[in-house]
Amino acid sequence: MTHGTPAPVVVADDGSPWGEAALRWAAEHAASTGAPLEVHLPTADPVHDLMLAGSRAGLLVVGYRGANGTSLGLGRLVLPLVKHAVCDVVVVRGTAEALRRTHRRVTVLLSGDVADDDLALARTVAYAEGQHVALRVLHATPSLPVRADDPVWPVAHADDVLRGTHHTSVLARMHPHEAITRYADTDLLVLAGRGPATRTALHHAPCPVLVAHRYPADVAASPSAEHERAVHAVR
Repeated sequence: MTHGTPAPVVVADDGSPWGEAALRWAAEHAASTGAPLEVHLPTADPVHDLMLAGSRAGLLVVGYRGANGTSLGLGRLVLPLVKHAVCDVVVVRGTAEALRRTHRRVTVLLSGDVADDDLALARTVAYAEGQHVALRVLHATPSLPVRADDPVWPVAHADDVLRGTHHTSVLARMHPHEAITRYADTDLLVLAGRGPATRTALHHAPCPVLVAHRYPADVAASPSAEHERAVHAVR
């Protein structure tokens, strides 16, 4: 990879409908950012191989269900990758409108954790500026019972971080899964962390979900021969 070339977008395609949707989403994103695209076909150990590929990727893209979906509604790749990948992960799901990116909006879902929210905000700004789309900040918290912490503060903090960046902010007095459904006019939902908000988004979001990751990690193992055969680099 030459100096200055973006890290590759890695996508898992198992031939299922959501695998194909992930491939289309990843291809469009790679084309719009100038990043190489790597398509990974199924292997004997797809989680290991995708984790390995993710160690040198800028983004890892998977469909929310594959050929072997679970009763929880998430494919067997999703949770391990979201939890352990060392790069950002996009889980492709949602409505046809969101998959076609017709809303021209990206939404960041705040959790109230400063470090996680700052990371998610940074990713959201980068996406909004790169794709020339509107940016919305969403924080969902039920009005009852009374909370000891200030539910307005995460939105105020986000507004301060985004000062000078055009955006809209919403404090939704409802549970996160209700807010995600209510504010469905978005093409991408961005968040960070591994808490309840992330799990809610993975199960309920009406659009692809980007889970931001903070720290890279060393992956010492080298790809297997099967892994190499499964990789198709698309320049």
